[in-house]
Amino acid sequence: MWKKFNQLVHWWDKPVSEEMREFRQKIVIKDFEFDLMPAKHSDLEDIMALEKAAYNDTVLWPMSAFAEELRRTRDRLYVIVRQPETGSMVALIGAAFRPGIHEVHITNIMVTPHWQSRGVGTFLVMYMMTIAQQINFHRISLEVRVSNKRAQQLYERLGFQIVRRKAHYYGEDGGDAFDMAQILGNQIDNELLI
Repeated sequence: MWKKFNQLVHWWDKPVSEEMREFRQKIVIKDFEFDLMPAKHSDLEDIMALEKAAYNDTVLWPMSAFAEELRRTRDRLYVIVRQPETGSMVALIGAAFRPGIHEVHITNIMVTPHWQSRGVGTFLVMYMMTIAQQINFHRISLEVRVSNKRAQQLYERLGFQIVRRKAHYYGEDGGDAFDMAQILGNQIDNELLI
C-alpha cells in the first residue's frame, strides 16, 4: 500500500516522466520519414520561424512564452517534427498535463504550410492522445478558433466534441474559440484506488 501511495505522489508531482522528455524516434507519415523529439531551448528560433510560417507572418506567442513553456518540464511537453535530410522543423505540438483532473490540454499545435493536410497534425494529436492514455489521464482538451473550420473537422474526426464557446478568447483580434474535449478510456483508474 505504501508503494502505491509513493507512486501516486510521484505521478502527481511529475506527470511528465524523464522518458517522455528524452527521446528521439523515426516516424513515417504517409510514406514520408520524419524525426520526432521533445523541443529544447535550442529549438526556440526554429519554433518562432514555424509559428510565422504557420500563421502567415503573425506571432501569436512571443519567444518568451515558448521559453517559459519549455522550462516547465514537470507538467509540460512540447514535441517537434523535423525533416531528417534538411533538419527543418515541420511541426510542433505542446501540452499541459493537469494531474488534479487527469487532463492533457493541448496548448499549441502548428504545421508548416507545405506539410498541412498531409497527416502531420493528425499524427501529433493522436500522439498526445496516446500519451494521455498511457499515463492514465482521462480527458484531452484544446481551444480552436471558431472560424477555423478545417481544424474543427480534424478534431471532430478524432473524437473531440465542442464543450463551450469562449468569447473574445484570442487577444490579438478578440476572436472567439471553441473549447473542445474528448474523454479517453475508463474514468476510474483502479490501480490508483487503494
